[in-house]
Amino acid sequence: MGLPSFHAMGLLLQMINPLATGREVVVYTPQYPAPPVVPNTQNVYEVAKLAKCTGMVALPSFIEAWSHSSEIIEYLKTLNVLLFGGAQLAVSTGDKLVQMGVRLQSTYGGTEFANPSMAWGGVLVTIARPNPDWAWFCAPPDAPNIKWEPQGDGTYELIVYETDNYDLAVYNVPGERAYATSDLFEPHPTKPDLWKIVGRKDDVVILSTGEKIVPLSQEAYITSSPLVSGCVMFGREREQPGIFIEPQSSYAVNPNDMAALAAFRDKIWARVEEANAQAPGFAKIFKEMIVVTEPDKPLPRVAKGSIVRKQASVVYEKEIEQLYKMISASMSNEGIDPPRSWKAADLEPWLTGQAMSLVSHEQPVALAVDLFQQGFDSLSATFFRNHIIGALCASETLSIRQAAQSVSANLVFENPTIKQLADALAALVDPSASARVRNPVDEIQAMISKYTAGLHTARAGKATDVGTAPVVLLTGSTGNIGSHILAYLLAEPRVARVYALNRPSADPHERLASAFRERGLSEEALKSLRLVLLVGNATRERFGLEEAQYTEVMASVTHVIHNAWTVNFNLALQSFESQVAGVRKLVDIAAAAARPVRLLVTSSVGVANAWDSAKGPVPEQLLLNPENAAGTGYIASKYIVEHILSAAREKGVLATALRMGQACGPKETGAWGTTEWMPILVKSSIALGGLPALDGPVDWVPLDAIGKAYVDWVLAEDALPAFVNIVHPRPVVWDTVLNGLRRELGDSLPLMPVKDWVAKLEKYANSPSAEDLARIPALKIMSFFRSLAHPTASRDGAGAAGADGAMGVAFETAELLRSSHTMRRLQPVSEEHARAWVCFWKAKGFIA
Repeated sequence: MGLPSFHAMGLLLQMINPLATGREVVVYTPQYPAPPVVPNTQNVYEVAKLAKCTGMVALPSFIEAWSHSSEIIEYLKTLNVLLFGGAQLAVSTGDKLVQMGVRLQSTYGGTEFANPSMAWGGVLVTIARPNPDWAWFCAPPDAPNIKWEPQGDGTYELIVYETDNYDLAVYNVPGERAYATSDLFEPHPTKPDLWKIVGRKDDVVILSTGEKIVPLSQEAYITSSPLVSGCVMFGREREQPGIFIEPQSSYAVNPNDMAALAAFRDKIWARVEEANAQAPGFAKIFKEMIVVTEPDKPLPRVAKGSIVRKQASVVYEKEIEQLYKMISASMSNEGIDPPRSWKAADLEPWLTGQAMSLVSHEQPVALAVDLFQQGFDSLSATFFRNHIIGALCASETLSIRQAAQSVSANLVFENPTIKQLADALAALVDPSASARVRNPVDEIQAMISKYTAGLHTARAGKATDVGTAPVVLLTGSTGNIGSHILAYLLAEPRVARVYALNRPSADPHERLASAFRERGLSEEALKSLRLVLLVGNATRERFGLEEAQYTEVMASVTHVIHNAWTVNFNLALQSFESQVAGVRKLVDIAAAAARPVRLLVTSSVGVANAWDSAKGPVPEQLLLNPENAAGTGYIASKYIVEHILSAAREKGVLATALRMGQACGPKETGAWGTTEWMPILVKSSIALGGLPALDGPVDWVPLDAIGKAYVDWVLAEDALPAFVNIVHPRPVVWDTVLNGLRRELGDSLPLMPVKDWVAKLEKYANSPSAEDLARIPALKIMSFFRSLAHPTASRDGAGAAGADGAMGVAFETAELLRSSHTMRRLQPVSEEHARAWVCFWKAKGFIA
């Protein structure tokens, strides 16, 4: 039995059905006080077979996995019925199983209105033969409690009414004792009373796992790119979503030009990544799942211009099927010889062979080099993982087959070299083989050792060029902090030139201009002749620049501000190694320079994640306990960078780590990006009818002050400290912020205890509608807001842009105050700041 007992379907099958019919039902034996058995595709199959079950109810994602095993299919053929519901099953999978003799049948129901499907009888009686109409269920003909509401496009919404003999748990139709399901169905073309679910009124994309994606906000964000005419997500009945993107006519791509298609994906990828950041993990779009539409096959639209999702899937049905067939094929173990054994020594050559089959690579795949630096991408990683699972499932040993259920979805990302993969798989199959697997602290220490080895003494010594007009190389100038640094560097006439190095984009100047507009910064500054835009990457040799351009830059640069860094709290440390290596390259460049070069690297207060507050405030010194930073790859990478910079200082390199705390909108503009946790909290509070009465210090620093402080450090004649904690030296209490918010929002918005506020949020968390997610965006980052009700010491890892300053850890600021006159004069965050934020969010249409 693969359904939880607390679920309505589980309760019906496991308790009511046996009582009413006397039939036997198989459930897992309780193991109290141990936790209950977690059903998975392997143990459900094995228990059902052992118990000689004659009928099963399963999730579509289980059936999808079983469809790849000839052994399991043979067992499924012996069942009287295999019933599924909760999500749709891919037609190709269902048809395959039915053609092979499986008695497959869909059913439909809901906790609010029970089960109106006559297919439920299939659990109690034998289906005589495989049913070609397996995807359809039979609604009771002329049932007085069911109404099909036409939607005008060939689909119908099911409305269930209460009658004397049929009670409902919930009413949601005004003035009626009825429940509108919001589920959309289509009737069978030839057989009356057969219906098939095709979606929901709120346009949710339902994956085969049962996860529901509300794609409208992602689609709108991507469509807002000047390169994009329209886009629409697909993935119904599949395990992962994809997206159609229609280029603007001036960016139309020849579908036969693979290079042009790849280039267009690269151009829009940053926008897609930003949209991914606002969505739950299961809704993430991988680059390889982008289908660029053809000029002669535009996305279908209605008269008002909106895209018709269902028709788009029909128009591009062939392309969708081809894409998913590639992924499905990679799960088959046919033609894949398993490893000699699942020991690391035998796994390394086998994994190398599998990796070689997935990438175009003339040279053998290196054992200790990141696969993503050897041609792998997210789709290759998916195929690689599927090959591994296929080999595990094909084993004759039960324990090895069971290990397949424990393979992480991020297996290749978390272990991105062949050696690491071999160790991880060996330990998965045989935990006693885990001796070679490092713990997070070991990995941090090893990377510190690797990137501090062989540091050179600074050629120019520690003296600075006093009086020389600064020439600054700035990375990461399109984000919140970087755009303010650039704006204030350009506003300072004593800065001779600014080289702004950013990753490739369709129009680098427009990308910067858009960043400035979004944050209320003057675009006029970008017309300055002192600004030079560079397209490249700080992690690449010569930053990816032509040799002549690189030589010109390095001949004049006096300061490097390295602000670019991937902010993703889900990535493993290994995925940040190229960026850590980039810092080492910057250190080497500074050491080799004939004239002194100051290196300012943005770090994070998160390196003190597990700081023991009994020791007092976090000092502006090198932290020596790697356990403080072992929580996430992002924080660990910043901790390692600080150690590299500290070691470089001992060699005379003028390096400073600037630990960034929580940045907030300036009082003048109020510009605080609407994807961050604080505006999300405010918008959600409006919908929930109250603000949480948070407490503790607020040590946030306005973005304009951060920009000005960086100018202070660029212009400083005295030596800069090794470490600076960028938190507000004069924190205020939460009441100051809350009072300002309430004054601008209206005093009618009351304060409520944090736990009560989170409890209100929880009521919507289990099954939010599209409207709920739009009104209450806090539902998208529930884990962070739950942490408000149960505070921890974690800062950066909280899940919402760091949320620094919300967790109550104190920081020393003596070096901050000594090195920056802006920070010495900085006024506390006030009610006026909070009112300005609200005005900004209202102007952006984020809140009413």
